Amino acid sequence: MTDTTDGSYVSAPRAARLDALLPVLLLATYFTASFALRLLRGGDLGSDEAEQIRLAHALQLGYGDQPPLYNWLFYCFGKVFGVSVDTLAFLKNATLLVSCVFLGLATQKLVGARNTVWIAVLGLLSLPAVFLLAQRDLTHSIGAFAAVAFFLYVLARMDERASTGNYALLGAAAGIGFLAKYNFAIIPVSTVVALLLEPSMRRLVLNWRLAATIAVGLVVAGPHVYWALTHLDAAAGDTVSKMQGVASHAAPIQLLATWQLLASIVKCSALTVAILAVVYRGHIRAIFVASSEWTRVIGWMLAISMFLVFAIMLAVDATMMRPKWISIFFVAFPLYLALKVDAAGVQVAGATGKLMGLVGAVIFISLGIVFAGSFH
Repeated sequence: MTDTTDGSYVSAPRAARLDALLPVLLLATYFTASFALRLLRGGDLGSDEAEQIRLAHALQLGYGDQPPLYNWLFYCFGKVFGVSVDTLAFLKNATLLVSCVFLGLATQKLVGARNTVWIAVLGLLSLPAVFLLAQRDLTHSIGAFAAVAFFLYVLARMDERASTGNYALLGAAAGIGFLAKYNFAIIPVSTVVALLLEPSMRRLVLNWRLAATIAVGLVVAGPHVYWALTHLDAAAGDTVSKMQGVASHAAPIQLLATWQLLASIVKCSALTVAILAVVYRGHIRAIFVASSEWTRVIGWMLAISMFLVFAIMLAVDATMMRPKWISIFFVAFPLYLALKVDAAGVQVAGATGKLMGLVGAVIFISLGIVFAGSFH
């Protein structure tokens, strides 16, 4: 039995159900409020939103320097609900919710303690790209968030059951991810390397079924890849020039690239780490040193992804890196933190409630600021 504030008691199973229901209510309230406030902001479109409206008239293999998945989604939703701000807002919030669901399902398969799942789900909401940038003017990155979460979920399914169907599904997830954001291509590469670095997980890579992953991935992404190769100028766009920034710098390019990437990593992760440190204060050392096969795999995935981003920056002489450009890789970061807490075996009374309070304060205050700022 669990004591309540009025002196009455509720059964432990009922208390557990309440603990599970409250975060669900937080998610439902947040995404409903986000949708409603976007409608109240009216038809003042951001650049990404305006692009979606402009390109929603036709279904094409490619549209420009961004891959087409989100355009395809908006085209389909526009056909059903009409091309409007309402449809834009609905698709954005539905896609973010899907990201939370798949990340939660992935975490559920990999952790032992049920409440630990909410570290990943609520941690995703604490990422600045989700609670701030997405509410301003992101579209393609939002599709990529869902694609990364789906990829992680299928990867967890593969560990549970290495069937041909799950390998094929992983290929579909990788193809979908590439269609959502070109830099998603780094994630399958980092995943393969991370699995090979963990002896007990090499079996997932050294398996003939990996051919099904590659084949399905090529089928899913192949038509757009062909379009991109035949429209290279349009597909390449000005992405590289944006990364190169200003042509002349006093400092060496390598130093600027290092600083830009490190600063972006901190901006993407610092708030999530700070919230977890408050909730689990007194246990941070135990969580930091805790390890399991999946903490190592996800940790390596994150590290290798950042290394590959850095290598690309050096290859194109990039001196500019914005946090939103690497935000898709940090969808895995809250999962990593949840796995670390689970590996440490740390149990803190009311941890989910504290996490809800801190994350809820951040996301709703930010939502209010974005809404208020739209009228200036």
